[in-house]
Amino acid sequence: MSNQKEKRTMPNKDPSNWQWLVNAIPYLSLTLVTFVAGFVSVLHNGGAWPKAFMAATLGTLYAVPLYPVFLWVAERYSMPEEAAFAACVFLAIMGVEWVRNKADALYDVLLGFFKKWLK
Repeated sequence: MSNQKEKRTMPNKDPSNWQWLVNAIPYLSLTLVTFVAGFVSVLHNGGAWPKAFMAATLGTLYAVPLYPVFLWVAERYSMPEEAAFAACVFLAIMGVEWVRNKADALYDVLLGFFKKWLK
């Protein structure tokens, strides 16, 4: 055995320096895909460019935070992780107006329940 130190090519560099970027790749790709899907769906339905940009931005803003929830559901029911990705893209394609209509319907149901309960 020799007492020579092993020569390393980059002695002061940590090999896991870019791990944060690797961990962020699913969220970055989800952001890109949901934005593009929302943008194209609004343009395909005859919307103007500003409306498409706004709808795609809002669709991305409500789809990306739901990604961990969809991941949890996919894991809970033994589904692949791609199912969570697909659910978020589905929300972006359906659009802001679809989500707004569903939220209004849920609000009407809850409001009717509370009015009936308080009588």
